[in-house]
This record gives sequence, structure tokens and C-alpha cells, in this order.
Amino acid sequence: MAPSPLRRLLSFAKRHWRIAAWQLGLAVLGTLLILVFPGVVQWFIDDIIPNHRTQAVWTAGGLAIAAFLIREILFYARTRVNCEFEQRMITDLRGQLHRKIVRLPVGWFDRQSTGDILTRMADDVPSTQRVILEGIEQGVTAVLQMCITAIMMFVSDWRLALIILAPTPLIAAGGWIYSRWVAPRSTLAREATSALNSTLHDTIAGIRQVKSYTAEDLKQQDFLNASDLLRKRQTHLMAAWAFYSPSMTLLGNLGLVLLLMTGAWWCIDGEMTAGELMKFLLLVGFLYEPIARLHGVNQTLQNGLSAARRVFEILDRNDAEDLEDGSPAADIKGHVRFENITFAYNEGKPVLRNVSLEVPARQTIAVVGATGSGKTTLFQLLARFYDAEQGQITLDDKPLQYYAKTSLRQTLSYVTQDAFLFAGTIRGNLLLGCPSATEDQLWEALRLASAEDFVRAKTDGLDSQVGERGVMLSGGERQRIAMARAFLKDAPILLLDEATSAVDTKSEHAIQAALDALRKDRTCMVIAHRLSTVIAADQIYVLRLGEIVAHGSHEELLKSSPYYAELAALAFDSQKH
Repeated sequence: MAPSPLRRLLSFAKRHWRIAAWQLGLAVLGTLLILVFPGVVQWFIDDIIPNHRTQAVWTAGGLAIAAFLIREILFYARTRVNCEFEQRMITDLRGQLHRKIVRLPVGWFDRQSTGDILTRMADDVPSTQRVILEGIEQGVTAVLQMCITAIMMFVSDWRLALIILAPTPLIAAGGWIYSRWVAPRSTLAREATSALNSTLHDTIAGIRQVKSYTAEDLKQQDFLNASDLLRKRQTHLMAAWAFYSPSMTLLGNLGLVLLLMTGAWWCIDGEMTAGELMKFLLLVGFLYEPIARLHGVNQTLQNGLSAARRVFEILDRNDAEDLEDGSPAADIKGHVRFENITFAYNEGKPVLRNVSLEVPARQTIAVVGATGSGKTTLFQLLARFYDAEQGQITLDDKPLQYYAKTSLRQTLSYVTQDAFLFAGTIRGNLLLGCPSATEDQLWEALRLASAEDFVRAKTDGLDSQVGERGVMLSGGERQRIAMARAFLKDAPILLLDEATSAVDTKSEHAIQAALDALRKDRTCMVIAHRLSTVIAADQIYVLRLGEIVAHGSHEELLKSSPYYAELAALAFDSQKH
């Protein structure tokens, strides 16, 4: 049976046990100082005022002021310690979650919404740490204050102590019932928050499509629907809190009234002094204040534990990639072979069927076919974003599984069709290909990708911002930066997925010239619709509905494959226009 989320969070706290010990020590001292004031009040009422001890007024007042001053100094120190503890906990947990997320297989991301992942990272992690900081820490100090206060009550008068503590079993039972009711509903509220964030993320990410299709009202309605679901679930939670909190307060107040009535009778009968009763009433306040705090702590715990379950749901996944499992891909020549590969993203719907093809080292092959025929899937299987269900892919006559994934992927330069760029500078995006690259190497890569001129024309050159997903650049500029990044990586295998689809003819000719030079020392696999790119390949494979239906040179295929001839005619037509 898996440990509870609370126990697992405590294991995170143990890593910072010294800070936790400081927290607890400061909390104990602060709690003890709270209890000085009731004694001072009794001293005033029963001794100083009746006996007209003028000098003692200063002594008692000074004692109370000193206790309050020291307590606030301790509170300041505790707040600083709490902040350090909180940030270390968040950093640890967020770091582990991010490490896990980036190591999960690509297939997991296919099934998740970006908004949900962002919610778990940005919202659930801070809520989770509040279980420790506000839940456990506040809970411990509240219980400590209650225990110390209860002891002082029993020392003062055990009979009144029993009266005031009589409602506590009912309060405890109410807290247990509330916790059981709230826990699953808090999880539902967090899922609704994720759905709302996903809706908002999709709208922002696709804002150009929203505007071009004049879908503002439609997306607004989607957002309002998600927002209304969250409202309903949050309202259910707050309705429970609205009943729970005053009910518990009422029970405490009933005990307080009963205490006041009993104490008054005893003062009238001479069994208790007014100072003793006042001291007891103050102690009651110090007892019920942490009880009221525990109600809030309970709500924090339920909310935080729901968040923790969502965080640990990811951390507990056992399908994370072991990037270092395998042998290093050293001295790779680049001989790639696909042998009888069958693969499906969804069970029962194969994208590739019994596909076999070979790419000799330092040769270029092109893969052509209609949209959805499985071309990009070949590249993703080679990079081991997915593993084939049947068949085998080899690199230099060894199965891909022989190599460590990190090492395998270092042998590939992969330029995708969407030419994704990270928010930041052109320089930062290029350095992903080779973090140690010099300034001259960066410019050489840009020159090879026909991107040097437009980068030099920018005011900040290499340090120009590209915006989120590269939105500050044109489509062609993004693709050329992505090409430059791949050239800079200088890997033995180059994968180009429609890499020249968004560049003009002049730029394509320049990039094609660079590719001609590069392919002398590299294995190249190209997916392209442009006829000029396909003709330059040593071998062309034709994919149709997930199957290889023909392969050969351009001239051979024009004669032997009517389907290829049709694709070539369409490509020629599109280039002509």
C-alpha cells in the first residue's frame, strides 16, 4: 500500500529538519510567552489593585510589555525561518516534479492538456507545501498552545477545566466528518481549475485562429462553461465550510458561557476570586484561539492533500524514461534500418504497417506520401519518442534499445515541421544545438541555413528576442533558425521534416546547397513535398496509408509508380504556382 500523501510530504520536510527544528523551537517559546499575560492580569486584580501597590504597577506592566515584545521578536524570526523553509520545500518538490515530467514519454503528453500540467506545477505544488507550512506547523503550534493552556487550567482549577473542555469531543468529531466530506470534493474543484486553465491556455495559444475564424464568442462561452463548473464546485466546498466553522465556534461559545456562569456562582460563594476567574477567562481565549485556528488548518490540509495527490500522481508514474539505460552511441556511422515496423498511437489503428527501409551511412533518403501516411512517425520512432509494437529499428546494426536514449538522441539533428523556438533570444535557441559554440560558429550555422542576413539586420543581432514559440519571427525565419540549430549540433544523422516548407525559393536553394555539402558526411532523412528536395535524394521511399508501396530514384519511380508520379505532378504544380 502506498504511503499517504501526508507521510510523503513529511519525508520532504525531513530534508530540512534543522530549519523545522528552529520553527518548532521558536513556536514553543512564543506560546509560553502568551501565557504570561493571564498571570499578570490576576496579579493586578487580586493583589496590586486591592492593596494599592503603586510600584508593582510598573513591575507588572513592564513584565507584560516585555513578554509581548519578545513574543513579537520571536514571531519575526519565525516568519523568516518559515519563508526559508517554504521556499526550499517548494523548490525541492517543483524540481522533482519538473524532472519527472520532462522524462515522461511523449505518449503521456499526447494524452494530457497543457493547462492541467501547468496547474499541477504552478498551483498544486504551492498548495501542497502549505500542508507542511500552514497545516502541520500551524497545527503543531496550535496543539502545543492548547496543551500548555489546558495544563495551566487544570493547575488553576480542574473543575472549570473539565467544564471548558467538555465540548472538545464534539468539535473533534465535527472536524473528522468535515474532512471526510471535503477531501473528494476538493479534488474535484482542483480538476475544474485545471480544466479552466486548459481552456484559457488553448485560447491564448490559438488566438490567431480564434480571431481569423471570428470565434471570440464561442471561446468566451467555452471559458464561461469551465468557469461555471469551477464556481459550482467551489460553492459546494464553501457551503460546507460555512456550516462547519460557525458550528464549531458555537460549541466553544457554549462552553465559555457555562464557564462564566459557574465561575460567577463560585465568586459569589467565595470559592474563587475575581482575579482567578479573569485569568481563567483569558486562558479560555488562549485555548479556543488555536481551536479556531485548527478549523482553518483542517481546510488547508484537505485542500493541500488534494493537491498533493495530484502531484504524487505524476511523481509515482513508473513509465518515466531511463535516459541513461544503455550503451553510449560512440563512433556512429549512421547506417539506419527499419525492419517490418508496425506502430499505432491508438490500439487497433496502426499508422505504420510492416514498414521496411534502409538508409546507408552518409546517404540521403526522402520519404514522400500524402498527409497522414506515417512519414513523421518514422522520425519519431527513430528518436525513440515511441517504440514500435512490432519489428526492429537498428543503428549501425544494433537495435535502438542497445543505446542509451540520451546518447542516441545526441546522434540526431531533428528539424520539425513546426520549427519550434523557445521564448528568449536567437542566441539562446541556437545554443541548444551546441552549448559551447563560439560566436563564429553561431554565425556559420546561420550562414549555412541562409539566416545570417536577416539576423544581422536586427538591432540586437543574436540577442534579439524571438517571443513565445518564436512569434516575433516570420514562419520562414523560424524554420531557418531551427535549421541553423540543427547544423550547429553537427550530429551524424540529420532528420528534416518539411524543413523548407516555409522558406522562399531563393532561401530553399541556399539551404539545399548547404544540405548538399552536409550530406557528404551525414546520414540524411528528409520528408518533403517540394520536388527539388526529393530529387536530390539518393533513394526515395513512397508511403501510402502506412505502407511502403514503392522505392527507388526519382526517375525510376516516375516510370514504375503511378502513385509517385501523381505526387510528383502535384508537387511540380504547387511549385509552379
